[in-house]
Amino acid sequence: MFIPVVLKLIVSLLVIILINRVSKNLPLSLLSGSLSFALWIGLSYEEILVTAYQRIMNFNTGGLMLLVGLVIILSMMMKETGLIEELVSTIRGSFSARTSVAVLPAMIGLLPMPGGALFSAPLLDHFDDISGIDPNMKTRINYWFRHVWEYAWPLYPGIIVACDVAGIELWQIFFLGIPLSISSIFIGYFYYLSRIAQDQKGYPLKRDSLNIRPFIPVITVVISYVVIQVFFPMIPKANQYLPMIIGLVIAVSSLQFRKPLSMDTWGKIMTSKNLYKMMVIILMVRIYGAFIDVSIDGVPLVGLMTQEMQQLGVPSLPLIMLIPFLAGITMGVSVGFAGSALPVVIALLGPDPSFGLLAGTLVFSYVCGFMGTMLSPLHVCMIVTCEYYKTGLSASFRAVIIPAIILASIAFIYMQVLIQLFPN
Repeated sequence: MFIPVVLKLIVSLLVIILINRVSKNLPLSLLSGSLSFALWIGLSYEEILVTAYQRIMNFNTGGLMLLVGLVIILSMMMKETGLIEELVSTIRGSFSARTSVAVLPAMIGLLPMPGGALFSAPLLDHFDDISGIDPNMKTRINYWFRHVWEYAWPLYPGIIVACDVAGIELWQIFFLGIPLSISSIFIGYFYYLSRIAQDQKGYPLKRDSLNIRPFIPVITVVISYVVIQVFFPMIPKANQYLPMIIGLVIAVSSLQFRKPLSMDTWGKIMTSKNLYKMMVIILMVRIYGAFIDVSIDGVPLVGLMTQEMQQLGVPSLPLIMLIPFLAGITMGVSVGFAGSALPVVIALLGPDPSFGLLAGTLVFSYVCGFMGTMLSPLHVCMIVTCEYYKTGLSASFRAVIIPAIILASIAFIYMQVLIQLFPN
């Protein structure tokens, strides 16, 4: 019996969610989903081992694991040195309590790092004095507001790839994406923040005036990333995670120089179970991604899904929406759907489309792809956020569905507006 590849992918994702719900063991769940999918698409045991080995030994896999490890180390250093408390009190002294909860993950969201939500997650632990803040709400706020800039911020690899695919300048996508980022902020406010009561029991920290010190590590990472991208372009070509890794190393080193930690404290940091558990989770995600990247009879899986939907007679508009969405939900990373699905979407527009059609289709399909990424069990930010707050994956994803639908609907209307505004 013929079973479409897309159905096999969806079932494997359900396996991950269900096993995690029963076992509470995310690495085991990811491994189970990976093996079930690999066997179902017809890979032999030898091919499975070879594919997994190649992905484990891949330079980018090591880079991603190191990056996430450095994020955890820097966040633990900031906690040990008191910078976390300073940062939170500065934000809470500058904004209302409810706004502060969103500002912190949004600020960290300016850093285009995989698993960056892990950096902002501990910051929300300082808001337990606010009514309505529990682990589930922290998960939703941290996850949503961590990604509000993904539609416009030109440092994100997914945006860069999308511009390259469509032949649109980065500054153009920045201005085109700003309305979507603003929409995302408003959706997050009405769907998440509005559920937090205005009343407060008191501040656990002293409200400081604007203090730049606690932001120095984050600023260091951003500046280092930009400098490397602009002046040393060969570094990201060698490994896409190297610019962020270098920035994190500089931030860790400078923080140690400014506020030295003892050897005992470093021993506690380097032997933390959370550090190595997160790195194992990242490894499992990468192995699952390796099976998604394989080709069947010489055709990549994303291309095979596209062929299957075209053979089933699916019209162009649903294809423009579904292809990026499915690529996003199965890859869990924006650069993945941008590189694999958007070229197919742009090709569906035919030769020489108008700027309005090109730009409108690009932003709509990008939002659809990113909503797939936001709903993907392979999205590192969701994985590490749920792991940190000890919340369930399935419940966390359910809380994202309606905001995702609303944002995709806004993007569809926005596409129609752009088509009318730029007909040539």
